[in-house]
Formats: sequence, structure tokens, C-alpha cells
Amino acid sequence: MSGLETHEVPEAVETDGWRLTVDGCVDRRLSLSHDDLRAMELASATGDFSCVEGWTATDLSWRGVRVVDLLRCAGPDEEAAFALVHAMDGEYACGYSLDDFGGALLALELDGEPLPVEHGGPARLVPAGDSDCWESVKWVSRIELHATEPADTARELALSRLR
Repeated sequence: MSGLETHEVPEAVETDGWRLTVDGCVDRRLSLSHDDLRAMELASATGDFSCVEGWTATDLSWRGVRVVDLLRCAGPDEEAAFALVHAMDGEYACGYSLDDFGGALLALELDGEPLPVEHGGPARLVPAGDSDCWESVKWVSRIELHATEPADTARELALSRLR
């Protein structure tokens, strides 16, 4: 499988009965199962993944739902300008401007196999373009749209690791 490092899975991560919620500044609140997501048009992204801890996994192949398709289904309202992506551990969240967020992929597979929980399954955010590793949110459970920039924990956690 991939060259991604494996880290301990938090106790709060429970994949049985998992659902993705898309809410906040939207016209339609979504609650999607893994099967619902797999029934949508899937896209692929390939690239290297570098971590601030000093390792790189090369040539990873992700497959999942384009975030722009999820947003289209939810119908962001006129005020929506930011997204806050929550991990199911209840502690980790990362904020994005909608301009940067739409090109991301919500990965359901890694290297042709279902995304294992050790690597962020059932769904992991894979941002488009050059991004920091901490922006690739594991165990995504909620995408919350906001009118104003939300506070996120991801940036603070990443900065604390670099100090």
C-alpha cells in the first residue's frame, strides 16, 4: 500500500455507521453515508505527500468525491465564504476559504483500495495544489460552511509541533 506513516487512531474515531454532514451556510443540509458518496461521480488525484515531521510518501493515488460536487449538492448560500472541516475525533478541524477549498478531494480510496482508518478512512480531505500536510484532515465527519473565517485547531497544532 502507500508510503504514508501510520499513527495511532484516536478512541473517538468510530467508523461503524459513519456519515458525512455538510451544513452551516447552505441551502440544503446533507447527511451522507459512505454508500451515498460512492454513488456520486468519483475523481482521482495522484501526487506526493510530505509531512512536517520530515517524511514524504511518493506517488499516492487517491480516489473520491470532488468537494466542489459536495458543495453543489448542498448549495452554499450567498454568505458562505469559508469552510471548517471537522475530524470525527472531535478535536481537530481545519479552515479554508471557499476559493481554495473547491478543488479538494474527499478521498474514499488510497492506491485502489478502500481508505483504511489508519490513513484517515472512511474519508480524508486531500487539498488541491500545494498545501501543508496538516490541511489533509483525516476521519472527516463534517464540512461546515461559514460567512466569516472560522477558528481552526489544525494550524495551531501544526505550529506547536514546529516550536
